Amino acid sequence: MMPSRFLSARVPLPEPKWKQQDDIEGTIATNMDSATGLERAEMLADMEGRNLFDDAPIGPFGTATEPVEVESIFDERIMGCPGDCAGGDTRANNEVRWFVVTSAKPYTCPTCDQVFTLKKVAGETYNF
Repeated sequence: MMPSRFLSARVPLPEPKWKQQDDIEGTIATNMDSATGLERAEMLADMEGRNLFDDAPIGPFGTATEPVEVESIFDERIMGCPGDCAGGDTRANNEVRWFVVTSAKPYTCPTCDQVFTLKKVAGETYNF
């Protein structure tokens, strides 16, 4: 008979060495208790009154001499442009053109000729 390599159900479970809070058994976790990674970082920033993500970047039209500066803690960032926005009114545009802006060189939108550059910034660290 071969020795068993599986744990038996009779083995007692070890007592956890840490708990988030006292008397956690029998309670329902809140959204903050169960959130991790970017979701938790966003919730903590919201509690402080900060917006972690720039979800509505609005600014002047980017030209070759004065491009739109896109901030990122990484060497690249995915951006979207509605295209045909040189006139300033983009409400009729229903299609966003997605592209990657890198720190290596500026990106020019092929439909509206708007220019984007990446500005690398020191970012906050998150425990994912």
